Amino acid sequence: MKTIKRIVLTGGPCSGKTTFTSRARQVFAERGYRVIIDNESATDLITGGISPATMGMYEFQKYCVALQLKKEELCYQAAQEISGDKVLIFIDRGIFDDMAYVGEEAFKEILKNFDIKIEELNDRYDMVVHLVTAAKGKEEAYTYANNAARYETIDQARAMDDMALTSWDSHPNRVIIGNENEFEVKMINAIQSVFQFLGYGTPVEKFNKYLINVNVDVINKFTQEDNYSTSFIVQHYLVPENGYQRWIRKRTSNDVTMYSYSEANYLQTNERIKVDRVLTEKQYKDYMREIDTEMNPLEKTRYAFIHNGLFFKLDVFSFDTSKGILSVDVPADGREITIPDYIEVLKDVTDDLDYKSYYLAKSNKY
Repeated sequence: MKTIKRIVLTGGPCSGKTTFTSRARQVFAERGYRVIIDNESATDLITGGISPATMGMYEFQKYCVALQLKKEELCYQAAQEISGDKVLIFIDRGIFDDMAYVGEEAFKEILKNFDIKIEELNDRYDMVVHLVTAAKGKEEAYTYANNAARYETIDQARAMDDMALTSWDSHPNRVIIGNENEFEVKMINAIQSVFQFLGYGTPVEKFNKYLINVNVDVINKFTQEDNYSTSFIVQHYLVPENGYQRWIRKRTSNDVTMYSYSEANYLQTNERIKVDRVLTEKQYKDYMREIDTEMNPLEKTRYAFIHNGLFFKLDVFSFDTSKGILSVDVPADGREITIPDYIEVLKDVTDDLDYKSYYLAKSNKY
């Protein structure tokens, strides 16, 4: 029986929604889910030339609601028709987010145009994940760079975050992910919250990594494990820019190709801020012009599976297919990690810089 879950991502500007959706595509796909992303309707309208500045906020929110309803309808229809028994629809801002811009009474009037009562909105969504804006506690990371439609000041971003908190406070399955930790931990906590909602506990805490021997027999045994999947990934490092390390990825799985862009820098506190976003094929090709010719491209086949309740990923790089790097989730409950007995571990490389992607792209060898 097919299960479809609709999960709203909300929060003030620069909260990490774009990065979350980019990572969610990969994390949940590797665990057997089909993932659909419903991008923010307001951004779609503004970048297309329809904005509050051209028609006023009330009229603009009418267009936002109209577009959002249609997109949600199409996403749910697609979820019913695509292959796979488990589908997640991540919605970048739901209908309730529009109330924050016009107030409850005006919002109710807007809903009348679509024959919807405000009391019915919570039933449209199974879960709400509120990512708190960087303007609350991580002001140094607040940026306009990753959203062309963003215009809000830090004070405005805080106010919008507060309004989103109020708008969604009646939803029975809402979680709030704050800025108490580093951004990477914030993203992990957000993904963990979805796993918990789905009934999987907290499988994503951190990874242990091992260099292992690889052969045909090992790969064949992977295919017999639970939730087995495979994908081919090509990663290119771009010329660094303004202190940012940047790279693009092309990932193909089940005849579906996805493109993504990532960048990372270090703040004065030595905190690493990493931002991911999904690209179109054209955007990906445009970035190809910025490839750092001093770095080798990383081509790898990724095998993913679940063994004894633990999630494993094996990356086999094209420069040496006789070995691979096996990653396994470290269980938050302290359970012992049991590696399948058919795998020969050569050494633990969890904290070895030579086995991180950036250094592998430099050396092109283990």
